[in-house]
Formats: sequence, structure tokens, C-alpha cells
Amino acid sequence: MARDAFVILGCGWIARRHAEAARRLGIPLIFASRDEGRARAYAREFRGIAAFGSYRAALADPRAVATIVCTPHDRHVADALDAFAAGRHALVEKPIARTLDEADRMLDAARSAGRVLMVGENFRFMPAFRHVRALLSAKALGPLREVHLVARGFRRQTGWRLSSSAAGGGALIDGGIHYVHALRWWGGEVRRVFALSPPRMLADLGGEDSISLLAALEGGVVGFVSNSLATPGVPKLQWATLTGERGAGFADNRGRFVVTRVEGRVRVRVFRRDVRGHELQLRRFREAIDSGTPPESDGVSGRRDLEVVLAAYRSLAERQPVDLEG
Repeated sequence: MARDAFVILGCGWIARRHAEAARRLGIPLIFASRDEGRARAYAREFRGIAAFGSYRAALADPRAVATIVCTPHDRHVADALDAFAAGRHALVEKPIARTLDEADRMLDAARSAGRVLMVGENFRFMPAFRHVRALLSAKALGPLREVHLVARGFRRQTGWRLSSSAAGGGALIDGGIHYVHALRWWGGEVRRVFALSPPRMLADLGGEDSISLLAALEGGVVGFVSNSLATPGVPKLQWATLTGERGAGFADNRGRFVVTRVEGRVRVRVFRRDVRGHELQLRRFREAIDSGTPPESDGVSGRRDLEVVLAAYRSLAERQPVDLEG
């Protein structure tokens, strides 16, 4: 019996993204949901090899080698620990967890079990964002000075995301952590953050609906992240800008294009294949499993992203900058 299937825990919208990518890559899928009918529906749609109404039962399937954890944030630690106890590798959707203690428990369990722990930070695998990283590595813009990432729009949340306890916070720990990761990946580690949040518009959301944070990065680079679920009237275009001593870059956060202007010369790169990075992310996960080496966007990196988010939340509460350890 081949042991090469991935178990998808939780059958929500992000599970659909992973399932579509896995199907294109020919990875056998097992679906699990607390609603067995939902798991069966996903299995039919994506030609899964099995469906379960129990997460643990799905993890125990002898055909499974790994799991993709697509459950609510407050379930990540328990579901990952169950996966490692069953001998499975785990790709856990961002954020890795709600607290650093939860993240540390997951890291310790992965080490003890000798299994891969990867965080589902698909922005790292988007061709457009990898192109930006390559430009920075080659110093195409000159020494980096500033990194700005802006994602603003209007979207009401539902279900468990309305609970700050279940989600671990609001906009920043959910969608905004993508931009925190990009900030670190492109600009270097965050050393200090100062965060502000405007008056609330989404009264039913337990966490913040909008947040902006200013960050001091290593080497003196200045970072800025602005993330909002409560900004009506803005266009769907979300962007990142980078400025160096020789030029600047503009990246579409949906991964469709990157524009650079260096010493008066404009270049445009357009991306059409795997623009959201889910296929490459799964390939890298599978390669890490096969090779036994740490993946990109590993658990340690996911923990660091979470540490920056929690420092921003502390800054909001204390109304002052917060330093992070090196």
C-alpha cells in the first residue's frame, strides 16, 4: 500500500486552495471534517481517496504520510500534536498558533517525532514575491531603505473569526500575518514595532478590524504594514512598495505583476502560473518530507512571524513601541 496521501483537516475555503493545488500535482488526498458529509463532498469534488468525520481517524489512515491543517486557529496546536503522534508530517495554515507557548509545543513535538513542521505561508512561494526577493538579493534597487505593504478593503468576518479568543486576535494575526512575513523576508528581522488602530467599524469582530504598524528592521531599514477589513470604497488592488538607493519596486499583493524603476529604466514582469504559490508550497513540503531537511517557511519562521504580531498587539495595548529580541 502506497503511503503518500495528504490528509486535509478541515473543509473550509482554504482547504479548497490546497486541494486544487494537490490535485494538479497528483498528490492523493484524504479529507476530514467534523461534518462527515462535507468531507465526502470535498472528496467527490477533488477525487479524494477517502473521507472521514473524525480528524484522528483520518490521521490514522495507513495511506497518509502528512497532513495539511486547515482548521481554526485555536485548533492548530491540538491538530498538529495529533498529527505528530500519528507519525505524520504537518503543514499548518498560518498563523502557526495563537500564542508563543502553543507554537513552542508544536515545535517541540515535531522535533521529538522527527517530523516536518511547515507553516502555510503561501506568499513566500508566489512567483511575484520570489522575484522581489531575488531583486533584493541581487541589490538591483541598491541598498534597501524602506518596505511598505498595504492591504485594505471591506470584508465582514463570520463564524469563529468573530471570536478574538478563537482567532488569537483580529485582522493582523489572520490575513495580516502574510505581510508581516513578507516584511521580514524582504527587509530583515523586526527589531521594534509601534502599532496603531483606528476607531472600530466592525462591531461584531472581537479583534481589531484595522491596524497599521511601523517597524524598525535590522540594518536601519524602515518597514510599514497597513491591514484593514473595515475600509470601504478602496479598490481591490493591494500593493507593496520597496525603495532602495538606486530605485524602487511596486508589487501587486495578489501576485500578478511587479514593476521596477531603477535609474530611470522601467521593467514590468507579469506572472500567470501558480500566482498564489500553493503548488510550489506543496512541492517544497513534499521535498522536505522526502529529504528530511527543514522547509522554507518552517515552524521557527512561523513562530517569528507570530512574535511580531503579538508585539504589535502589545504595542496597541500599551500605546508605546515594543522591542523584540534578536
